[in-house]
Amino acid sequence: MNLTTTYLGLTLDNPLVASASPLSRTVDGVRQLADAGVAAVVLPSLFEEQVRREAERDAQLAEAGAESFAESLSYLPDPGGEGGPRRYLDLVSRATAATSSSGTWTS
Repeated sequence: MNLTTTYLGLTLDNPLVASASPLSRTVDGVRQLADAGVAAVVLPSLFEEQVRREAERDAQLAEAGAESFAESLSYLPDPGGEGGPRRYLDLVSRATAATSSSGTWTS
């Protein structure tokens, strides 16, 4: 039986689409969903406020480190904050790479 469908311009092997959930927040979770036969996964949203917050944090960190000694730069917090754009794009990239070999994902 052919269950191929089109969803948002994507050709999917079947109509099973997993909504944003705790499973879709990690590459392992996305991989589990793909292994279970889900044809597409909706990742959690990235909001403009998160992008602006990270940009402001990066600017503050750059200013704070401008007058510091090199040894003290290790005291600064990690600029790649939880759920920020960099982490989100990394999740998209790694999840795509982890599932593209399964043949169920079409872009």
